[in-house]
Amino acid sequence: MSLESAILRRLAELTKTARMWGSPEELEAVAMHFSHVLLSMRHEGWTFEQTWEHWKTHGHPFADDAEEHAAMRSKMWGADEAISRSQVVQGYLVVWTGLERQPEREAKFGPWIEGLIDFPERISTPDKLNMVLFALMGFVAADPQRYVQALNLERHRIGGHELRALPVVAPPGPSESALPYTRSFQSWAKVVEGINAVVKALS
Repeated sequence: MSLESAILRRLAELTKTARMWGSPEELEAVAMHFSHVLLSMRHEGWTFEQTWEHWKTHGHPFADDAEEHAAMRSKMWGADEAISRSQVVQGYLVVWTGLERQPEREAKFGPWIEGLIDFPERISTPDKLNMVLFALMGFVAADPQRYVQALNLERHRIGGHELRALPVVAPPGPSESALPYTRSFQSWAKVVEGINAVVKALS
C-alpha cells in the first residue's frame, strides 16, 4: 500500500472510531493534520494556512459544543494552560526521541511532528496538541504496542497515573481530573460528515 493510500485509509478509520478521539474538536484537528501532511506531499511548498482554507471549503470548523469543550478544558487545566501545553511537549519529546519509526512515514511526517513540538502554539489548545501528536506519532511508529507503552510511562511520570492524559494539570495521581472526557458532545456526527467530505475530495 502506498503512503498516500495509507493516509487516506487512516482518515477514513478516524470517522469509524470517532469517540475514542476525546472530543469533536480533537477528532477534527487530528484529521486536519493528517490531511495537511498528504497535501504537503502532493504540493511543494504547501502551507498549513492552505490546508485551513481547503478545509473551510467543506464547512470547517465542523465541531460545535463550544460550552462543553470549554467545560472540559477548564477541568483539565483551568488557568494553567501554559503548564498543560508544556507537559504535552515534554511527554511527546521523550517518546519521539526514543521511538522506533517506519522510515517512509517518518520522512513525510517527521518534519511536521518536530515542528509541532518546537512550536506547539500552532495548535490552539493543549488537548488538541496532545491528540494530534498521539495520532501522528502512532502512525509513524514501527511497533504501535511499544509506542503506547512508552507513552504510558510518560503519562505516569508527568501525571502520576498512566491513564491520565498529559494535558491534565493536577496533583500527581488519580483524581476527578483524570476523567476529562465525560462530556455531552452533540456534534460528533457533524464532524464525521465533514471529515468524510474532505476524504472524498482528497481521494
